[in-house]
Amino acid sequence: MPKSTMLSLLFVAASAVLPGCSCVARDAETYKNDTRSLLETRNKAVKDCYDVALTTDPKTDGEVVVNFTVEKKTGKIINVVADKERTKAPESLSKCIVDAIDGLILDPVDQRDGQATFSWKFRANEPKPAEEEAAAPTG
Repeated sequence: MPKSTMLSLLFVAASAVLPGCSCVARDAETYKNDTRSLLETRNKAVKDCYDVALTTDPKTDGEVVVNFTVEKKTGKIINVVADKERTKAPESLSKCIVDAIDGLILDPVDQRDGQATFSWKFRANEPKPAEEEAAAPTG
């Protein structure tokens, strides 16, 4: 076997067993949708955060806006912070949501870091007005 063919075969064999990058290059819309789907896996945790806030104040409402990075090497959501200027909800609710999504992993990872902003809006249920009692006709 010629030496060049043998080296080629060794290269092919080595590349078959070495782990390759399973990275993808998402377009902006796909990146947004995939990140949203990942965050939606924590909907129950976010709802639990809001339910806890409601126990403190039954009229709790507002919006929580978070900024974060999706790390290209790991797909991990990192540097999650509540946007203090745009968040209009109690700090305890914001912190709970930050903790709920921090560390999620986008799989497969992307070839680029992703900078993202996501928001949740909360609205307390308005109490139902008491039904007026019908006045009984008098005599």
